[in-house]
Amino acid sequence: MKQTTSTLKRAMRFSLCLVWLCLALAACSKREATLPIGEKVCHCGTDDALQDLEWLHDLIVAFEANRDRRDAEVCICKYDGGKDGFLFTDCMSCPDRGMSFVDCQGRPLGLLFGIVGRGYEYYNIDPASVRTVYTTYVKPTLTGKVWKLKSFVDRRTRTTETPTFKGRELTYWIAFNEDGTLTGGGVNQLTGSYAFIDDKYMSIKVHTMTEIYDGSGWEDRMLEALNAAVQCDVGAKSICIYYHDTATYMEFVATE
Repeated sequence: MKQTTSTLKRAMRFSLCLVWLCLALAACSKREATLPIGEKVCHCGTDDALQDLEWLHDLIVAFEANRDRRDAEVCICKYDGGKDGFLFTDCMSCPDRGMSFVDCQGRPLGLLFGIVGRGYEYYNIDPASVRTVYTTYVKPTLTGKVWKLKSFVDRRTRTTETPTFKGRELTYWIAFNEDGTLTGGGVNQLTGSYAFIDDKYMSIKVHTMTEIYDGSGWEDRMLEALNAAVQCDVGAKSICIYYHDTATYMEFVATE
């Protein structure tokens, strides 16, 4: 147990060092570079945080220089009851990617998600305040695909469970429509609705339309988790729906 804790602490320190290295490299970029950003973001006491905060401006210049190779993202957030902060990553598509959490001066406060990251609740971040203000890629959409349930993941216990019953893999799916409704299936037909408060924070209401008993229990578990959804991370080929908190989530993959 002590060895595991020590390993996590070393990994956390390494992640924070990477944040500082990224900021240091960004500072080497030319300050006078023009950013392709139309929206002015009022944050951290400025009317245009992306231009006025030197460390952030230089970081985005560095992201722009690697636009064709890395899919970066910068979000604003509120934490500790109203303090302004930022979340950013230079690799949205990386497995177990984490987002660096920094204050208005660019000082590292922690790491969200990823292998050694924490959730919103650990850093007292208001999920409803998180908003993407810069990205180097076209964000994938939730609609227009059928998503098949792949697994349930619990970060606290480091367990991953795949829906199987008596040695056979089970298929459960959901689809999100542009009008805010959703459908799904497995043993029963599902219907419901969903809504986003911002780019990530999500609520779902879903129920069964038919009354067929699912002896495996997986369908009931999926329904309970969907109705407890708090956040959704959308990728090109997979989505993660977090429920109750950001320590537990369901991973769905896009079907062909």
